[in-house]
Amino acid sequence: MRPDDIPLLAMLRDTMGYHGARQRVIAENVANANTPGYTPNDIPRSEFERVLAGQQAQGASGLRTTHAMHYGGETGGGSAQYRAERSPDSETTANGNSVVIEEQMVDANENRMRFETALSLYQKSLNMIRMASRSPGQ
Repeated sequence: MRPDDIPLLAMLRDTMGYHGARQRVIAENVANANTPGYTPNDIPRSEFERVLAGQQAQGASGLRTTHAMHYGGETGGGSAQYRAERSPDSETTANGNSVVIEEQMVDANENRMRFETALSLYQKSLNMIRMASRSPGQ
């Protein structure tokens, strides 16, 4: 059994993928903070929910089990594609750039905390599975 066969672990892995993609977009925004005319991007939470719903529907369409105790369907394989949308910050400079470093740092910190939470839950879940699979006395 692979860890991806457990729906909770697959969802946590997908959550980490979303936050990793969002962190890259935020880093791009910070890198272009002085680029004239640059408008920052972001990956909205609704985009993650859209991809997650698509993966769940895809797994449900191929659902086949031969025994009542089998896990059914496959969740996504981490190939989610997220679309970044323009998301101007609260102010625009004279050169047309609308990146506010402080707002981007707040977004980056919040995103990091959510990633670390998902990662911690993933690691703890794996540790519980390892502990449950050991023979008694080890």
